[in-house]
Amino acid sequence: MVMTNEGQLTLELGVRTAEQQAKIDNYLTARKNEVERQIASMENQYRILVDAGFYSEDIDFKYDIESVTREVNLGTYSNPEPVELTFDVVKGGVNLFRDKIDTKDGEPKIVKTNTWFTISDGKLECSALVGSYRAVKPETLARKLKEHNESVKFQLKNLTERLSNTQKAISELNNEFPQAISIDEKQEWVSSASRRGGYTKNVIEVRFEDGSYVTFEVDTKGQKHIFKVYDIEQEALTREDKLNRLTQRIKK
Repeated sequence: MVMTNEGQLTLELGVRTAEQQAKIDNYLTARKNEVERQIASMENQYRILVDAGFYSEDIDFKYDIESVTREVNLGTYSNPEPVELTFDVVKGGVNLFRDKIDTKDGEPKIVKTNTWFTISDGKLECSALVGSYRAVKPETLARKLKEHNESVKFQLKNLTERLSNTQKAISELNNEFPQAISIDEKQEWVSSASRRGGYTKNVIEVRFEDGSYVTFEVDTKGQKHIFKVYDIEQEALTREDKLNRLTQRIKK
């Protein structure tokens, strides 16, 4: 048999003792105070960002107050007193945006992305802009955001030029190697002891039907340079084959 405590039973029957009503009143008052505290905190955050010099397009402040109905426990874990109450909650807040490059549609462009930050004791934490969780002055973060956005613009310019040079190089290679079965951009792994084992490089691969391929890198001026040649017949040669070819060549 399930045991029901007296407090739970009276609430289920819609009968409230003075103590239970006081618990409900206290809970609703606490929720109301929490809503007011959250709004005041958000208004203070927004004012700090504006006063620090953040651009209007980089910050946003909006919120809604919604009425919700939820079951809450006015008792304890061992002696629960569940009751359904209706109260207000806050949705929204202050948003900080930084620029980033979006390439999802094929054409790179700059878009705004929401950036995590906190404010404590008049200072801000924002690891995406600071590079660590070190708290800085609001004016410092505003400067770092401007520097970040300028850097993104520079990156977009370089990326746009690289993509343009790559497409031009692919068009040229299609004319130079009409027998190729595919000509595509790919990333090549380059081993390097000085860079944590290696890094990736953007190259254009020209692949042929027998499995041979040539890769080209394209410099900032759009010039092509041979990066790697893989000749499947050459790779299949044994040491003896290579020695015979060398011997025949030097006898000529």
